[in-house]
Amino acid sequence: MFTLTAAAGAAGLAGAAGLGGATPSWAANNNKTAWDFFRGKGLSPSQTAGLIGNFIVESGRDPIDPAAVQFGGGPGRGIAQWEGSRKTQLYNYAKSRGLAWSSLRLQLDFVWREFTGTEAAAYAKLKATNSPSTAAVAVRKYYERPSVHADQARINAAQLIYSRYGDGSAPPPSTETGLPLLKNGASGSAAKTLQYLLRGNGHSLTVDGVFGSKTQAAVKSYQQKKGLAVDGVVGPRTWMAILPLLKNGAKGDGVRALQVELGGLTVDGSFGDKTLAKVRSYQSSAKLKVDGVVGPATWGSLID
Repeated sequence: MFTLTAAAGAAGLAGAAGLGGATPSWAANNNKTAWDFFRGKGLSPSQTAGLIGNFIVESGRDPIDPAAVQFGGGPGRGIAQWEGSRKTQLYNYAKSRGLAWSSLRLQLDFVWREFTGTEAAAYAKLKATNSPSTAAVAVRKYYERPSVHADQARINAAQLIYSRYGDGSAPPPSTETGLPLLKNGASGSAAKTLQYLLRGNGHSLTVDGVFGSKTQAAVKSYQQKKGLAVDGVVGPRTWMAILPLLKNGAKGDGVRALQVELGGLTVDGSFGDKTLAKVRSYQSSAKLKVDGVVGPATWGSLID
């Protein structure tokens, strides 16, 4: 909560048992468990998305990871990276309930305990928001209070969660909006897309689709600049920080990355009518919102 450098601990479905009964495959993850929990408490879809988006950034996993331990062995723990007196309170709460501190359901209950107690002011600020982006920033500012803001990463993650669950129904089976984990040695279209996005952020790279030492160095430099864990690995937090919002009229290497992912286009870095038509066609076929705007959901569906 006071740092963005939370390394992923053991991934798990600690809260899945709380759902009860058979769980459909699209719902069998920690994000959906958290979504159902906070929606059940009365948060709106956009407010819930803003909260979970922060937990993706803080825990460094999508789905959120209740066992996350701060990068380098620092004090932060769990989906909100609690530390200091708040971490002590989490541990004491876990002991009082006879549960591990890394239980997802325990941590969700603890968040709500804070919202109805010591963090009531943060809860009021969250309840005053009306979009995933404003909710994401409110959670960062009033509840997480990290040393590094990284608001764009939080907003992107919140919008991705909203695109998955915001209408209250299951995403279509053909819609996949996850993002790959990339590290040194990876190759393929996702690595090529990453290289274009890094170039768009001022790094000089040959776009060859091979994640080698130069790409790793550029990733580390970008992570350091954004206050992320400097490990050279591109996971949810790094993706969420680097993915641009693109629409008709945009130009540059981010558009080139998009054109490569879409295929069948001249890779000229200009988002014109042909790129717009291709985006809309892709969104329709992937059962995404057909608006011609490339945000986290469209990127997540495109990048494999």
